[in-house]
Amino acid sequence: MSLSFLDLVKATDVVPYPSDPEYALVRDTSYDFISHNGVKIGRLTAPVYKLLAADYVESLVITSTSIQLHPDRCNTMEARNKLIARIAADWRAARKFRVLEGWRDELYTVFNPSHVPYLLIERAVSALFGVITYGVHIVGYVPANADGCGSPLRVWVPRRSPTKATFPGMLDNTVAGGLGYPYGILDTCVKECYEEAGLSENYVREHLASAGVVTYAYQHDYEKDDASSTGLYQPEVEYVYDLRLDPEIVPQPIDGEVAEFNLMTVDEIKTELSKGAFKPNTALVQIDFFIRHGLITPENEPDFMEIQARTHRRMEYPVR
Repeated sequence: MSLSFLDLVKATDVVPYPSDPEYALVRDTSYDFISHNGVKIGRLTAPVYKLLAADYVESLVITSTSIQLHPDRCNTMEARNKLIARIAADWRAARKFRVLEGWRDELYTVFNPSHVPYLLIERAVSALFGVITYGVHIVGYVPANADGCGSPLRVWVPRRSPTKATFPGMLDNTVAGGLGYPYGILDTCVKECYEEAGLSENYVREHLASAGVVTYAYQHDYEKDDASSTGLYQPEVEYVYDLRLDPEIVPQPIDGEVAEFNLMTVDEIKTELSKGAFKPNTALVQIDFFIRHGLITPENEPDFMEIQARTHRRMEYPVR
């Protein structure tokens, strides 16, 4: 079956919206994760809720619909960080969730409504608490006629290593990476461009162009036979960048996360998208790239408005 652009977007932005009839199932089968001062910051599945309610009641306020960080015992960032780190370490040691096998020793930041860091959480644990995570996605492209001989626009597309913990062997964006604490957005772009593609800092800083954000609410099944890690909520914000590459620049894998790079035409990428060959959220970023470069338009795409709306979802929790 050939997948449409909207099919691909729906495979990433999968959580129903509050106005959708299907949202009742989300409301009735999940639990709010709430800050010590009463702000919703994440969403918990039943297995996560049950473990928290059973083992950490002294640091939490438990209700039938939510778990809140204790107003007094979690009223500092240091206390919150220690609690989340302890829970994460306990669950990892007890092998409670399959998702923790992807432990990174990398911290993500959860923000409060004033855009100030509220707590830090291990990357592999973030999906268990359903908090917003952040990343950068960079599309490295060679412009049309860059060689002076009428060549079409082309994009450097990597294939993920077959040993990657998630989506092994699938196609990806040229460079992508999580926004780990304490790195800034641009610093993360520079770091990831070298680690994943061997691109120099000077070249990246000179040619990188911010192209906005894409936002969506994903749910990951991880392993179908692991009910504890099924349906974890993953709202994500991806800062999107274009990186114009000279024809003589050839990305090279450095850190082992990429198996190979291939320079692909737009038609070749569209074919692979239709086959579902791209990692879900990177398919969404490729579609956003095509829209920004006038390759997908209201004239040639009947679902243009819905695609635009669902790749720029309003987050229900405080953002960076």
